[in-house]
Amino acid sequence: MKRAALVFLLILVSAGPCFAQGYEEAIRQDPHRTDGAYYVYDNGSLPALTPVPKGYKPFYISHFARHGARCCTSEYDSVHVWFSKAVGAGVLTEAGKDFHSRYERFFQKVRYREGNLTEVGKEQHRSIAANMYRRFPQVFKGSTHVEAVSTESARVIMSMWSFLSGLQALDRSLDIAADASGQYAPWLQPALPSNPYYRGGIRIGSKGEELLSDYFRQTVPWEAILSRFFTSPDAVRDSLHSSPERLIRYLHAVVAGTRCLEDDRGCFDDVFTGEEAFLVWKAASARTFMLTANFDGSESLCPYYAGFTLEQIIESADADIASGGTQLRLRFGHDSGILPLLAILDVDGYGRRTSSPEESVAILPNYEVPMGCSVQFIFYRKPGKDILVKVLLNEREATLPLEPVQGPCYKWEDFKAHYLPIIKAAKNKILQ
Repeated sequence: MKRAALVFLLILVSAGPCFAQGYEEAIRQDPHRTDGAYYVYDNGSLPALTPVPKGYKPFYISHFARHGARCCTSEYDSVHVWFSKAVGAGVLTEAGKDFHSRYERFFQKVRYREGNLTEVGKEQHRSIAANMYRRFPQVFKGSTHVEAVSTESARVIMSMWSFLSGLQALDRSLDIAADASGQYAPWLQPALPSNPYYRGGIRIGSKGEELLSDYFRQTVPWEAILSRFFTSPDAVRDSLHSSPERLIRYLHAVVAGTRCLEDDRGCFDDVFTGEEAFLVWKAASARTFMLTANFDGSESLCPYYAGFTLEQIIESADADIASGGTQLRLRFGHDSGILPLLAILDVDGYGRRTSSPEESVAILPNYEVPMGCSVQFIFYRKPGKDILVKVLLNEREATLPLEPVQGPCYKWEDFKAHYLPIIKAAKNKILQ
């Protein structure tokens, strides 16, 4: 399997200009993007920023980040239970027995760390903070007040702490106020039932699940994968009482999640061939899109909850700019808050609608919201001129569906004029 994985990745790397543009090209450049939601992106060498109009200086930053790299959650226990049952039922192949033996040793290391931020995740946020400080020194010149909030999740709180400690290591004079509370749920984590505007969670619905199941079976070589580990693909349903899709999806999460760990990184890279990992990722990315972006037929309300998030970003920016009392506003949450935000903003075209799982992968591949993902709104001003704003996604410049002033710079008043009606329509979907 390792040889097959290597061959597939070499094909990707050698394809060069002949390979299709889009997510295929992105994966050719970095095959670990098939880790999807567990992808740990490289922010060690960021591209130079496009120059802004002459005389403009950055003075304010509004930021929303996903927590950093973490351990898996329910996947660890589920894989343990499934393979332990398979041992008892006698339905494991030799390859399955070998994996089970290795996995049990691994499981003892991670079983009590489910969902925890790892050292990799802490370092991600310290690094993002250092990059921000280095790229926009004018924001930190003189007296700088920082407002930071997070959800009540431990991994999110630790991500916020890591970011702030990274900043403080560079500038001890920063005035920082930080909080973690459920009171921010309406715009920081709106899919929580504790949100007073909650009208339903992140669910696709029966028709959506049927569509995804068909896409999985058409896309993923699931029988070949299961036959390596089990005496029959039917054993998953008959002996383990699970579905092929769920088992493979959880197994993929465990494999990808090893790259979020301090140790054992890539220890299960032989579970899937390179091609299998690519195809399993496609099915997982389609599921993510259907849950959090503009998929016709999905019952998820996530794309509409983003109206509350974007409204808070606009209102707090206007208040902070008017008062001059806050130069940096930080928010820390989850991918379920950031993905819908990208969709409502239509960052880099991510807001497009579709009813096709295959097309959804091309519109917004889920590796675009990796571990440590951040959306940064950088504000620039020049005396007597309009305030400008630039959006960075994962610390790289992104585009908006607005008329730019120069490069990816937009007038703040144009930004508000475009998005306020969209926010109103999104909120009406929730409040009606």
